[in-house]
Amino acid sequence: MSYAIETIGLSKRVTDATGELTILDDINFTVPAGATLAIVGASGSGKSTLLGLLAGLDTPSAGTVKLNGTDIFALDEDGRAGLRKRTLGFVFQSFQLLPHLTALENVMLPLELRGGSDASNAGVRAEAMLGRVGLASRLKHYPKYLSGGEQQRVALARAFVCEPPLLFADEPTGSLDAATGEAVIKLMFELNQERGSTLVLVTHDPSIAALCGRTITITAGRLV
Repeated sequence: MSYAIETIGLSKRVTDATGELTILDDINFTVPAGATLAIVGASGSGKSTLLGLLAGLDTPSAGTVKLNGTDIFALDEDGRAGLRKRTLGFVFQSFQLLPHLTALENVMLPLELRGGSDASNAGVRAEAMLGRVGLASRLKHYPKYLSGGEQQRVALARAFVCEPPLLFADEPTGSLDAATGEAVIKLMFELNQERGSTLVLVTHDPSIAALCGRTITITAGRLV
């Protein structure tokens, strides 16, 4: 069976003034294409570190990650960046919108970075995606003029506009009030279902984790 994600003996250790600290220890799991996976655990358990390793944003001390069969740590940094550009969408707790770009320009950016036909019709696709998340009237607004919920919906539009096969979300409701967070999560799952991507979601909220097809728990750097 082929997997969208496969982790093999994944470990991360760092050294500080007190000696060596193990952040993740021998993590092994697989995620089939199109599945939804929640990674849960207490603050400091290593779940965000794990997400960074899955995306190739950090390098492990041991083990590896395969995305759609590609060993990402057999690639150099440029190779991993290219893989992310082609296959990954991200949603962050802090939105990570560029403040000097409008909502439309923020959503156009990943298409423009891809180049080719994606860049040539970036405006049309970005506008349609912002309409899909209910922001058709906010295209020319800069992030500072948008509410937290609106900024996260722009971030969702940006993550989905390239139709990536993999979507990673790190505490996507952590900066939102309960009602707004619930609406954003509902929208994220609707978009994910429409596009059939594989979703990996880091959360501390059991009710959000329960929406995923599978949950794994990280405790003190180990999978339990």
